[in-house]
Amino acid sequence: MSSQKLELLKSLKGHSGAIYDVISDDNFIYTTSADKFVVRWNVETGEQDQFAVKLEHTAFNIAFSAEYNQLIIGNSKGGLHVINTESKKEERYITQHKHPIFSVYYDPNKKVFYTADGDGYFCAWEAGTMKLLITLPLDCGKIRQISVDQNGEHIAICGQDGRLRILETSFFNEIKNIKINKDGVNTALFIDDFLLTGGKDAKISVWNWREEQLIQEIPAHNYAVYDLSYFEKSRSVVSVSFDKTIKLWSFPDLEIQQRIEFKDKGHRHTVNRLAQIDEDRFVTVSDDALIKVWQIKVDD
Repeated sequence: MSSQKLELLKSLKGHSGAIYDVISDDNFIYTTSADKFVVRWNVETGEQDQFAVKLEHTAFNIAFSAEYNQLIIGNSKGGLHVINTESKKEERYITQHKHPIFSVYYDPNKKVFYTADGDGYFCAWEAGTMKLLITLPLDCGKIRQISVDQNGEHIAICGQDGRLRILETSFFNEIKNIKINKDGVNTALFIDDFLLTGGKDAKISVWNWREEQLIQEIPAHNYAVYDLSYFEKSRSVVSVSFDKTIKLWSFPDLEIQQRIEFKDKGHRHTVNRLAQIDEDRFVTVSDDALIKVWQIKVDD
């Protein structure tokens, strides 16, 4: 039986404050930080690109459409910056949200940006035009993450109220409302017919979401789980946490393969997000202001 382990490829330095989000586009990644900069990096060289945005307010989440050269930045005042990455100019500044934006996501299947804020409001926007398609008050407290399935047909919305709301993307009707825990859902991940969730209870749960059936639940971290990602080639899941660790799991059995902490070349502080680069590489970002690039190695 093959086993997997993580290898650190490089650490990138440049931000002067906590890094809140990271997204990947080919050989580039974008990061947003407490230093109020959104920066583009070349993953291969480890260097900052010429593209950088200086903000008036801190931004917690970002999303990118390569097709439209649009970088969407959601800030702590509820504003949405629409940046053209070719011209390096702001095309629009949208003030639809009235509370801090904690989740921004681009779905290339539907060519739609999704945004959500600290008061439970969800919005969908047409990429390119940034026409508002719908706004929904979900009454769930802070929305920490929006996740989309492989075909863009369903959205999972992670609520502070501990519930996971699943919407279909034709008319944005709520088709499932699943109680995950009492403390809050931070992240959700579609894998085929499964849905993985992580939350403030420090657990990772596996659901048959169509039947609202809990299949498996494990105590995954010491503190809140902040993000999850699936790597099909190695059939593994990576989780990051408020407890400062990165963990590698086999899937679907969720057997721990490796735990990375500071002494293992990991992060010194909370790990906030991760983003896939390709089939076996990903990046993590942390309150320690570092970006780390990892590779999943499979031993047969």
